[in-house]
Amino acid sequence: MPFARINGIRIHYEVYGAGAPVLLINGLSAPGVNWLYQVRDLSPHYQVITFDNRGVGESDLPESKTYPTALMADDAARLLEHVGVRRAHVVGASMGGTIAQELALRHPRMVRSLVLACTWAKGDGRFIRTVESWVTLTRKLTLEERFRDVLFPLVYSPAFFERPGALSESLMRVLAYPFPTTPEGMERQARGLLAWNGTRVRDLKKVKAPARILVGRDDILTPPAFSRALARLIPKAQLKILPGGHGFFIEEAEAFNRAVLAFLRRVK
Repeated sequence: MPFARINGIRIHYEVYGAGAPVLLINGLSAPGVNWLYQVRDLSPHYQVITFDNRGVGESDLPESKTYPTALMADDAARLLEHVGVRRAHVVGASMGGTIAQELALRHPRMVRSLVLACTWAKGDGRFIRTVESWVTLTRKLTLEERFRDVLFPLVYSPAFFERPGALSESLMRVLAYPFPTTPEGMERQARGLLAWNGTRVRDLKKVKAPARILVGRDDILTPPAFSRALARLIPKAQLKILPGGHGFFIEEAEAFNRAVLAFLRRVK
């Protein structure tokens, strides 16, 4: 369980495998263990780095009204420095994709390539209201209710719910995790991503790193339209639509990982 002292707080991280570094950045309220299927398939070929963003998992929960996206991008940059990585492929999912965009803009020399999954540059009013409602409900519901009744129906596709045992397996994994996200951690991250929303639209043309945009065709939280718009903003970005919902890197992990590996192998 390695920890790094970064920007005045303790950040938990893990390193797997050897080879060219790949940094995985997770989404709103999600710990680094959510990347378990990517660690499984990428670590035989690459050095895979996962971590808990500030406010979640085993990382510190610093007192603040908000965790700005720029600050979380700086956390990621300092973590790479801590583990001795000067340049990495960066994979970000959902909120992690916004952090990855910010990382590419603030620390361009550290980003070898970008995979931006189920993410956005500017979310619409429905998206904003959904995030706000999550924050409200997180304070009112038990952990099990939060995932079973609110999060999973928005994150997973209809096909996922038809698979025998898929829902119960995902729920058991969530409930077994010993460091659940607090309402405070989620709210501070959410405030940061909502404040960031739409602020970098004009700047994304400055991104120089090769970029692959991935999205699930059944994603109702950050729908394919968000990814199409993002792909138009980043020079030469490649868009690929895969099966699954917002959580397609979990529910369709093999297809997701194949797409990531194919892209990484083409990056020089």
